[in-house]
Amino acid sequence: MKTATRHLVRPEDLNHHSTLFGGRIAEWMTEAAFIGMAEILGHTDHAVIVSTRELTIKHPVLPGTVFQLEYEIADAGTTSITVRVHGMDMLNPATEYCQGSFIFVTTDENGHKKAHGICL
Repeated sequence: MKTATRHLVRPEDLNHHSTLFGGRIAEWMTEAAFIGMAEILGHTDHAVIVSTRELTIKHPVLPGTVFQLEYEIADAGTTSITVRVHGMDMLNPATEYCQGSFIFVTTDENGHKKAHGICL
């Protein structure tokens, strides 16, 4: 697993229960997945997200938490790359708040699927 990004959970990120809003979690996890995909491909041109799977929130995230997002490449098909993301407390990595899988495909200039050449 590699660290993609970290975010300080601030008051503007909270929901009506004063914990991290689920929409913000999904946004930050998608960002981390994109960073992982970009690292494995070496570029961001003509790569698009096509699916978010198994986005699971296990524990509430409190304000003041340094929310760390880590990724791993779970699978690579001919045109697709699956990135698995885990969200945890930077100061206590044993506390996993969430996890999810994101699938990206590579395309040509016309938006048609194109082989990326990545082998795991």
